[in-house]
Amino acid sequence: MKRWIYSTFARPMLYCLILLCLCAPLCTFADDPAAGGNEGKASKEKTGGEGKGEKESTKFRLPEMVVTATRTETPQEEATKSVSVITAKDMNEQQQTFLPELMGEQPGVYFRQLGGLGQWSSITIRGASDRNTLFQYNSLPLRDAADTQNTLSYFIEDMFGTSSLDRVEILKGTNSTLYGSQAMGGVINIIPKKWQKGFSGELRNEIGPNNTYIGNGRISYGQDKFYFDINPMYLTTDGEKYGGDNSFYYRNKGLTAGAGIRPLDNATLEFSVLAFDSKLALGDSPQLNPATGKPNKQQADPDQYREGLLYQLGLAWNHEVTPRWDYSVRGTYGETERHYFHLSSPHPRDQSNYDGQTTYLDTQHNLHLTDWLTFNIGADYEKAVFDGREPSSPSMGDFTPVRFSKEWTSWDLFTQAQLAFLDRSLLFTAGGRYNAPQAFDEKTVWEVSGAYILKPTHTKFHAHLGTGYRTPSLYETYGGYVWNGTLVTIGNKDLVPEESIGYEFGIDQSFLNDKVQAGATYFNTRFKNWIGFDSLAFQYKNADKTELSGIESYIKVKPFPWLKVNLAYTYVDTRVEEANGDWVRGSYQPHNKLNLVTTVYPTDRLTVACSVAYYDSKLVPLYDTSWNQVQWKEPSKWVVDLSGTYKVARFMDIFMRVQNLANKNYTESGYQMPGRSVYGGVKLSF
Repeated sequence: MKRWIYSTFARPMLYCLILLCLCAPLCTFADDPAAGGNEGKASKEKTGGEGKGEKESTKFRLPEMVVTATRTETPQEEATKSVSVITAKDMNEQQQTFLPELMGEQPGVYFRQLGGLGQWSSITIRGASDRNTLFQYNSLPLRDAADTQNTLSYFIEDMFGTSSLDRVEILKGTNSTLYGSQAMGGVINIIPKKWQKGFSGELRNEIGPNNTYIGNGRISYGQDKFYFDINPMYLTTDGEKYGGDNSFYYRNKGLTAGAGIRPLDNATLEFSVLAFDSKLALGDSPQLNPATGKPNKQQADPDQYREGLLYQLGLAWNHEVTPRWDYSVRGTYGETERHYFHLSSPHPRDQSNYDGQTTYLDTQHNLHLTDWLTFNIGADYEKAVFDGREPSSPSMGDFTPVRFSKEWTSWDLFTQAQLAFLDRSLLFTAGGRYNAPQAFDEKTVWEVSGAYILKPTHTKFHAHLGTGYRTPSLYETYGGYVWNGTLVTIGNKDLVPEESIGYEFGIDQSFLNDKVQAGATYFNTRFKNWIGFDSLAFQYKNADKTELSGIESYIKVKPFPWLKVNLAYTYVDTRVEEANGDWVRGSYQPHNKLNLVTTVYPTDRLTVACSVAYYDSKLVPLYDTSWNQVQWKEPSKWVVDLSGTYKVARFMDIFMRVQNLANKNYTESGYQMPGRSVYGGVKLSF
């Protein structure tokens, strides 16, 4: 039945989509009057529509605003640090349901997923570890206090659904001054839509291979004094088998929602919620086969699965007391749960639970003293709790839970000065943070950054220098596991926080009324007290040094209303100092990465997008079939994705996307990745 559906519908649609991608530029060029050299038209202004729905502005274009670079709303062209922005329009054009997929297309950003839907994922920035990437939702930190290194990797792929997304801001480089521990590599801020007036709704349904169904909806209403926005989501798939007897099934139910009131003309109270509840099949890790020189394909275990829960509740009070002074008071409470089960076990307590809780409070005051000077002063408090339970001795029939629980707190003070001179052509920021964690010594970090804008030529020079730190996680400090009724501790109370110093400098240039935008940035970050697991000592230890350096660049071209091309290239050199003093190449990090996204608007109703990604070879630590640890050089790879959207009516879109269009056989960190996968669906808007 599935084969009949594919041959009858999916294959012809795929061929038509490829033909449209190849031929649409020629057809449109012949029909478009602008192709005859109509350079005198006014510049385009994005209005939230798609394709040729972009309207012309005869006066000016509103600047793109970002909040993550300075913790205050700032025009992106005035940002003194490197910031990439992914908009809801980008996601709609590529019909990408999962946020992490598009993040990996940005310069300096790497997305790694170990298999198909729902599998363990990580996002790293400029070669730093995923534990050095801070995630935020609605500008508030999103954490998993039970993770071994305080990352969000077990829940990244759970974050799907884009109906309520406004944009994602990716702040790159050392940013501990503004955002504290874990921001040594960068910050990813997921920002939802809010304060939209009127009533709107959306229903999106998508089907794909392996009985995959993805659905999400949105309903929102707003006026001057209040708004609400609700976005439920659901996903189910049987998953890939990779030649085995069992599949990596995955289920996920999610919800994002927001609401706000305006009790005063100059004050707002906002509430937000993010929640995902998932169930995932587990399997073995790939082993290197000495006979083939390649890893064996991972196989799903029919007996084991994981249930995961991530949720965060947020509340924010914003008050503009005077034009010179505004402040905010915000707080979040979040929980994560990872529970591992054995289906064949006769005992209901044969499970391992790892639960985390995070409470966060902050306040920030913004003093706009003059037109050229703004002070930001703030403080934050955080409490983290890790609660683990494992059965005492399952092999002996003892399933009594052995509990290990730890918690700690920290509080910080931070300040920043923003200066602007020469009609906002010369910009500076400088700041510092004092950190007082309960379990470690106090720490002070600082940063300075600047930019000079040559307005006649639309050229911006920018530079940033800062120090960073990351306190060890609860698990790195106190964690362990249960063996024959005994808690074996692999955490290390003698760990000290990781420290770093990083700098960057670069140039951004636009031409032809922003039809061509280009930029390049060199970066370098040096770490000390790098934390890793010592397999000989069987505990976490501080290593000596790690150094990351490289260059990221981009070119964005929009020569015609019907064509847009985005090219991003990144080179990263990751080096780690070993105990004997030798410097070696870091694992999991390719030297070169190239991303090309071409979007074509053949008509007002049709959008076609093609994404091409190239990843250089990299070193991957694996075990062979005799359980000897080896370094495997994973080959380089090209991956092509294709998508198309057709607006049938004002309220209806039909869409199709093809992942791994060329059906490449490739691996990610030794894990087999899915072959060609064709998805399609319909979106209703009202």
